[in-house]
Amino acid sequence: MNLRNVGMAVLLMGALVSTGCGAVGAENFDGAYEGDAIDSQSSSNIKTMTLMISATGVAATGAPVTGAYTLKAAVLNVSGTVAGTLTGSNLELTLTPGAGVSDCSYKITGTWQGDRILGAYVALSCPVRSDGTLNLKKR
Repeated sequence: MNLRNVGMAVLLMGALVSTGCGAVGAENFDGAYEGDAIDSQSSSNIKTMTLMISATGVAATGAPVTGAYTLKAAVLNVSGTVAGTLTGSNLELTLTPGAGVSDCSYKITGTWQGDRILGAYVALSCPVRSDGTLNLKKR
């Protein structure tokens, strides 16, 4: 192998490392995730949750997540905004209802597993207890 070929190989390896080869990339994260949010107080209290989210930056170093959500149940039909962070596969989100909507904000702590988001949710500053688990699949 001549010096020119060695130099090209080193440049190629440097480019692969600098683009995060092997790291979880936020580019595969973006999309709509939908599934069940099951209340810990009553497993029959199931909400359908949809997150339309995207991340900017590199997940390995903490990518900001933004988007929108809808939450539907027997007597609930709420939508609002999503903000949070994707760090590696760890996901922390805050769901804030839209202006004039009388519902609680929610905090989600979970993991992103390629085509799924698994985790837990808890209502923030809410007059009633609302917490449980969620299992969302990418559409």
